[in-house]
Parts: sequence; structure tokens; C-alpha cells
Amino acid sequence: MIIKKIVSLFSSKKASRRFPKIVLTEALSDTGLVRSNNEDSYLCLPQYHVWAVADGMGGYEGGEIASAIAITSLKTGITSGKSLTEAIQSGHRAIEQAAVDGLGSKGMGSTIVALQILHDHYQIAWVGDSRAYLFHKKLRCLSKDHSYVQLMLDQGLISEEEAENHPHRNTITQALGGTDKTITVDTIDGQLQTGDIFLLCSDGLSGKVSSREMELILSNPALLLNEKANLLTRKALDAGGDDNITLILLEVSAAAPHQ
Repeated sequence: MIIKKIVSLFSSKKASRRFPKIVLTEALSDTGLVRSNNEDSYLCLPQYHVWAVADGMGGYEGGEIASAIAITSLKTGITSGKSLTEAIQSGHRAIEQAAVDGLGSKGMGSTIVALQILHDHYQIAWVGDSRAYLFHKKLRCLSKDHSYVQLMLDQGLISEEEAENHPHRNTITQALGGTDKTITVDTIDGQLQTGDIFLLCSDGLSGKVSSREMELILSNPALLLNEKANLLTRKALDAGGDDNITLILLEVSAAAPHQ
């Protein structure tokens, strides 16, 4: 079992005076109990107010490389002034080119979900089935999977309960790289509020820990943010841990007033 961890704390200098804020971050990535390598990658870029999780696919030689390229391209794009969507699209092209150049494996790909805080607003962008959740009094899934099961759910062919245990629940309809010539980056925007807790994660977590279990953990005021991250990871491991598990938690609080 391999665990990577990073913690960051920042106060947004660009935040409006109406909403000064501090964002506390916890990130964990665990190989799990079955796989020998970790095909997930993540990014914490607090100076640009950007965080992301990517889940690679394409076998031992492909998944790790694809998710690493997705994250590296996102970082390069954001630091050079691109929007979240533009930076993710750059990752798609970079993974395609890497496969052409013989790096990794043909058809390798990666999901991605990213969060950017813009003053007192946030934007979520994603491709694939890595997810973004927001807890504020109750838990909501902000992203919508690009998956075969989600399509059937949207068409009313299956119920929510059937979707959770469907044999094709891990079959995605688009990814960065892969065999898709073009991709659609979906986005959602919202108002940032004190007390918000964002969860970005790969399906190694969302596929093993129910929304109800997540909500119970995130709503517990007795737990510190790092304890919530550890407990979520432990829940996924206890449920089998047959995939890599990666998550980022971000908690928004009001900054202390200036003296």
C-alpha cells in the first residue's frame, strides 16, 4: 500500500472584501489492496487556486503515464494563463501525441476532474467519471459521469439503485487521449460559501463508498480534515480496495479579520 499526502493552506489575496477566505486542503492517493501500481495522479496548485484528480487507463505502461500527462498539461496550461477547459483540452492532445511518439501505450487515456476558485466563485470541469462533490449541510455530486451507465440512467432505462451495481458502471464514454478524436469538457459554476467542503476523487473512492457514507464523514464536526480524508480512504479499502483511491478535500472558512 502506497500513500501520498499533501496539505496546503492559503488565504486568497484576490478574494473580494465581502468574502475573504481560507482554504484548507488534504490530498491522499492510495494504491489499494489489489493493484501493484498507481494509475491515479493529482494536482494541488494553491497559488493558482486549482486542484485536480486524474485516473489513468491503458494498462501498467499506459495509465500512469496518461494521468501524469493530464495533470502536467493542466498545470502548464493554468500557469500560462489558459482557462480550466482550455488546459484540460491541452491534456487530451498531449496524451494523443505521447501515444503517437511511443510514450506509454496506444489508446491510453485518463479521466480528470478539476476545481478552480475564482474570487468568491468556483468552477468544476471534468471528463470521464472522476467526481466532484460539495458538502454544505448536505452532500451533492456536482459532476455527471461520462459513462454508459449514466446514459442509461438519463434515459430512464435503469434506476439509481441499479446504476450503483451495474456490471458496466466503470465503462466510460469519453476520456482524455484514448480513442476519442474530440472531447467535451463539462463544467459547472457556483457561489463559494463559508463552510463548503469540496471532494474531488477517482472512482476508486466513489465506486466503493456510498454518498450516504461520505456525507456522514464530511458532516462530522468532531473530525479534522485530515481525519476525514483518512477515514474516506479506509472505507474504500475496507470495501475491497480493488482500485487506486485518490481524493482531495478542500474546506472553505472565513479568514481572520485584519487587526
